[in-house]
Amino acid sequence: MKNIISVIAFLFITATVHAQQGRGLKLLEIAPTPFELSVSEASVASPNGSSSIHSNPALLALDGASSIDLGYTNWVSDSNNLFGGLNLRKNNRAVAFSFYTTGVTGFEQRNQPGDPEGEFSIDYLAISGAYAHDFKYFAAGASFHYLNEEIYPYRASGYAFNVGLASGFLNNRIRVGTALSNKGKMEKLNSVPTKLPSNYSFGIAADVIELTHNKNRELPILITVLADFVVPFDNETSTSSPDYNPENSFFNLGIAFKIAETVQLSAGYKTGDNTRPISFGAGFLANKFAFNYALIPFNTGYGTVHSIGIQYQL
Repeated sequence: MKNIISVIAFLFITATVHAQQGRGLKLLEIAPTPFELSVSEASVASPNGSSSIHSNPALLALDGASSIDLGYTNWVSDSNNLFGGLNLRKNNRAVAFSFYTTGVTGFEQRNQPGDPEGEFSIDYLAISGAYAHDFKYFAAGASFHYLNEEIYPYRASGYAFNVGLASGFLNNRIRVGTALSNKGKMEKLNSVPTKLPSNYSFGIAADVIELTHNKNRELPILITVLADFVVPFDNETSTSSPDYNPENSFFNLGIAFKIAETVQLSAGYKTGDNTRPISFGAGFLANKFAFNYALIPFNTGYGTVHSIGIQYQL
């Protein structure tokens, strides 16, 4: 098992350090909360608390209330993604802050054959702030990210920003959004800077139908469909990454069933050549709390991802 992990680490480090064909800082392409993961990251038109900092910051002003979010994802290759965020809404404005980090530890360092001379880790960090304003007919927002990557013995920092627009129609039953994400620059890591995974996306989220049974109208089922069209920028694909997206445009599709405003079941699908095309999720809503879980099977033998999260409305 350690040999397999070492091979994966070698490929990952080589691709990142030399910034070979393909984009680095894959953390920015992984949704930080389980609900977004469960609908295959079809989230550019769906408010999701402070995690909208990374998908579409305009949605921060359209959220129902101020909220605190925490998310933990056990990603492939024993990496762990941790997210925490705060979205403060007042009237038609919103200010949000978050941190998002991932890391893998326990890689053995050897400069020559024999016993290891120690261990090293791979770490990524994004510290973010955002502002959004609701202009009645539409909302606009922007977020800024301070980025840091550390792969022994190299370290680099940089920045990225997201801008977005969003609006709702028919009493907010249909929502649309568009965003430009992860445009920025990194310092050189060893010899060249890592390319950021920037993209443009357009999405829609619609509450298509609410089902009720004649004998029990206290158990309505609201069905919501979500769809994002994503256009990657400057993506010369590298298949060495276990989270490969094609260089061509693709769709993120999702569906959610909310039962009696208490239980939520969700699923998603990514089009194109992707190592994680499907996803599933479940949630429990109780007063101001929302608990969510997501499961993502990888189809290339990397394993299964599990994600848990909690949101508290202030």
